Amino acid sequence: MTLSKMTATAALVVGLATAGWGISVTAGTSPAGAGTTAANASLAASRAVSRTGRPVSSQDRTFMHQASQINLTEIALGRYMRAHGITTTARHLGGLYAHDHTAAQSRLRSLASRLHVTLPASPGAQLGSVVARVEALRGRTRDIAFARDSVSGHLAAIAIFRKEESAGSNSTVKAYATHYLPMLRTHLRLARHAESVLRGATRPG
Repeated sequence: MTLSKMTATAALVVGLATAGWGISVTAGTSPAGAGTTAANASLAASRAVSRTGRPVSSQDRTFMHQASQINLTEIALGRYMRAHGITTTARHLGGLYAHDHTAAQSRLRSLASRLHVTLPASPGAQLGSVVARVEALRGRTRDIAFARDSVSGHLAAIAIFRKEESAGSNSTVKAYATHYLPMLRTHLRLARHAESVLRGATRPG
């Protein structure tokens, strides 16, 4: 694939389903032959290549959008559970997610800026339905649902990061995926433990 083809990507639509979050991301770039816009895109991509040694492929861009959606959703849900969780387990888990994914998102934004990739500024409209679903629950049931969704969400996130690690082209984007995989695996382990503890506490006897 030539550099000009990669920098003239028309529209990128990413479907992300993590922790039951039906989040769709659309990132548009100017089509080929769009005059000054296309020329600027080509120049930006050339600079990105010179800084990283490798072009940013469609897989890299897809991953960066997915990773941003994961981070922003985890930050929002984590902050919500930190404030509204009934149990210490849920509150601590939410606080950890918010803290870790805030740092991950900050690093991703810096990387995206250097590579001239535009990231979504928010998780999108679907987040409202996710929060509403969580808020509709009460007490320990909400905490359990949060932990349960965290398990499925982090399993999906790990698969996304592993794909970039093996199929990505840009070395710095792949390095980001590799760096944060251990964090995601730790979050998964903690989510499984939290779900087990919370479910066990609800059983009679």
